[in-house]
Amino acid sequence: MKTIALRLTACCGAAILLLFISCNKNNSAGSNSNIPAGKSQVSIYMMDGPTTYAKVLIDIRQVAVLIDTSATQSDPDDDREWDDNWCGRGRDQSDKSVFWDTLAITPGVYDLLQLRNGVDTLLGSGVYPSGKILKVRITLGSDNSVYTDSVTNYPLVVFGPNPYFTINVRREDVFGVSNNNFQLWLDFNLERSIFFWSGTFYLKPYVIAFNDHTSARISGLVLPPGASPLVEAFNSTDTIFAVPGWEGNYLIRGVSAGTYSVTVFGHHGYNDTTINNIVVNAGETTKVPTITLHQ
Repeated sequence: MKTIALRLTACCGAAILLLFISCNKNNSAGSNSNIPAGKSQVSIYMMDGPTTYAKVLIDIRQVAVLIDTSATQSDPDDDREWDDNWCGRGRDQSDKSVFWDTLAITPGVYDLLQLRNGVDTLLGSGVYPSGKILKVRITLGSDNSVYTDSVTNYPLVVFGPNPYFTINVRREDVFGVSNNNFQLWLDFNLERSIFFWSGTFYLKPYVIAFNDHTSARISGLVLPPGASPLVEAFNSTDTIFAVPGWEGNYLIRGVSAGTYSVTVFGHHGYNDTTINNIVVNAGETTKVPTITLHQ
């Protein structure tokens, strides 16, 4: 099994080990003068919503984007239902303006639980004929597994007949670094992607696309250090989680604007704590007051 090692660093910088890892996307590349005329570049980043498993290894073989070269990225989204192959329903099958283009990635097994608490990785990047990104398709291999503790692991079987899954992309999900250089983030929600049935762990990926530059963030600190809490931010329409680091810092990205309650679930005898009426604005980081857990 070839595992892609992801070396984590402090949020003031980034390390390189096959792929980039960073805690701060403000240093993302700007306009690339090397992009050929009539072409565009896209960079796709991946992050993970936390789960109770000790480790989740996902075998990623290919990443592709569905491009409509008859449109631009700023065009409004249409209401056609695009299938997972080539065309939208009702579209002329001879129309060659919509096609899949494969991005450059490092195939291998990714430890998704290293992508928690605001950390992401550059999953794939490539140059394609300019147009509108409609979908992202990720093809999986068979070397997937889940660890229920630090040593006990089980095969993770891809659910369904196809070895791939697709993510719908809206216009507002894509960030334009320039008029031909774009960025997109994928949130791999493992808590909603893994289920156990009849003695087998199954993977049915639940992944959403978002624009990290325009979506909101929630950050905070849970004390004492080493309390191993779980942070839940929720309102009537959304529930999102974070697992703080050992010192208690946490960051939740890809948050929709709104008013949230934040609950910290304590472990090791610590009591749960909830703070209500946390107002979150688009494109901003809302800092939750420090929460100190008590036994």
